Amino acid sequence: MAIIYMFDVDDTLEISRGPVKLSQLVKLKEEGNIIGICGNWAGFANAVNGWQTLISILGPIGTSKASMLYQIKTFIRADRFVLVGNHPVDFIEARDSGWEFIKESEFKGGM
Repeated sequence: MAIIYMFDVDDTLEISRGPVKLSQLVKLKEEGNIIGICGNWAGFANAVNGWQTLISILGPIGTSKASMLYQIKTFIRADRFVLVGNHPVDFIEARDSGWEFIKESEFKGGM
């Protein structure tokens, strides 16, 4: 099984003033992990040409981030569930949904 990495977008990814480079997401996918967006999905889809070849999960759409994380963990099998974000609310939602949380600056540094 793989690791599911969900990324907040705003101030997390380079396309929106964040430190995490898209090349890092590409590398994770090449290693066999599942990549998802859990934040400004419209901004991501509009900014990243070919976004649909990079990510497998796009949201949240019609639900909260916490609910989306909970549903993914409940219904998709994986070895680990990791949310990469930058806001204290991201940490709380990850914790409450049973996910690991990595701050975007630590992820960029190789965590």
